[in-house]
Amino acid sequence: MKKVLIAIMTVFAILPLFGENTPEQDRLLVDKVYKELPVMSESLDYIIKNYVDEDKIKGDLLFHGAIKGMIGTLDVHSHFMDNDQFTELQTETSGVFGGIGVEITLRSDVLTIVAPIEKSPAWQQGIRSGDRIIKIEGELTKGKTVDDAIKKIRGPKGTKVKLSIAHEGEDQLVEVEITRDNIKIQSVDSYVLTDNTGYIRLRNFIESSGRDIGAALEKLGKANVRGVILDLRGNPGGLLDVAVDISDRFLSGDKLIVYTQGRINNMNRKYTSTGGGAFGEKVPMIVLVNKGSASASEIVTGALQDNKRAVVMGTQSFGKASVQSIFRLSDGSGLRLTTAYYYTPLGRKIHEKGITPDIISEDKYPGDQVWKLNYYEHFAAYAKKYVKSNTAADEKVKVDDKMADDMIRDARAAGFVVSDLEIEKNRQFLKNFIRAEIIRTLKGDSDGERARVEDDDTIKKAVDLFKSAEIMNTVK
Repeated sequence: MKKVLIAIMTVFAILPLFGENTPEQDRLLVDKVYKELPVMSESLDYIIKNYVDEDKIKGDLLFHGAIKGMIGTLDVHSHFMDNDQFTELQTETSGVFGGIGVEITLRSDVLTIVAPIEKSPAWQQGIRSGDRIIKIEGELTKGKTVDDAIKKIRGPKGTKVKLSIAHEGEDQLVEVEITRDNIKIQSVDSYVLTDNTGYIRLRNFIESSGRDIGAALEKLGKANVRGVILDLRGNPGGLLDVAVDISDRFLSGDKLIVYTQGRINNMNRKYTSTGGGAFGEKVPMIVLVNKGSASASEIVTGALQDNKRAVVMGTQSFGKASVQSIFRLSDGSGLRLTTAYYYTPLGRKIHEKGITPDIISEDKYPGDQVWKLNYYEHFAAYAKKYVKSNTAADEKVKVDDKMADDMIRDARAAGFVVSDLEIEKNRQFLKNFIRAEIIRTLKGDSDGERARVEDDDTIKKAVDLFKSAEIMNTVK
């Protein structure tokens, strides 16, 4: 499972120990920091000579622990990596990895889900952005780091891990057992929606994402869509150069996309556009974000918002936009240190603040029982039964309350337990899921996914927004 490290960060570099300071300034810094080294040496001497458990001070355990302690005083995105973790880092942005498919960070010292990867085992089990991981395999996570959690959650494909989850805003724990899998990210989906609106879903910023966005724009351009919705909800981020590439595809030339500022001069950089082509630069745009949109998602959103290229709709984004530089140590281990912050073209610091949408639209989530109905394929089973019994059924199918009740009756007959209250609270979601599965059965996965997208309330609002000349005139 990829960690929050997917977040915008990764600058593989061996940077100088000090910045562009004068020799005198560097000397003062050294004197100030290193005057405490005798205390460190004293502590080490006492531990080696007196600590009761010799196994805990053998090899590199003690020294790696000291480094972790130093890093732990900085911020939640800076980490020490042992040899195995440092090696693994090199392959984490390829788009294929093992685990349950979530991005994790620390928020208020609690392990928190940034976003589940769509269609991953975690997503299928109803894990949501903002969920807190209270226990892993029955062990409390209080005081644990992201890396600690990753080690426990990772494992071979087919094995299981038990998590105790608290959904955001709720105190009651939900016990979830998730079967691990090899996760392959499909970065981009695109469809032509109702009223000839183009839709692009970007799940993650991996190496292929820029090319995939380019292909989606070419397809939507040929369809002559009236506007494009770029959906970045639940997208936890990825590679910086990909974020710049994708922003560039929607901007004319010589527009500031993002800049970084750090303590040393070589971390102060600006990224500008070269021009994305006639369709990408001109088509009206709406960008969707939510609390699961982080790092690279926030960079793209900030660039398009500040350049008045798109209207942003949704809820406040996550607020993770710092640069982590990677330093290799002499023993093969390494450090990941926060060395700069990202700023939007108008100078807004994204980190710990996020991007504020132009138009607020809260996401609506189905209840846990609806997710479980989907996970155990009750919607799919009902759809197949319905299509077999209704040979004239087509993609214009209207799902009514009777169909929803029939599906629940079938699920209960198969042993699924769901309360009447839960059904009434989620009735519209039930009907939407049934419609999507019927269309999937009739026309395939792509059309089924398009139907699911069209039933999303926020996307419906975005489609309607394209009808408002006043709103769309706010973009250049």
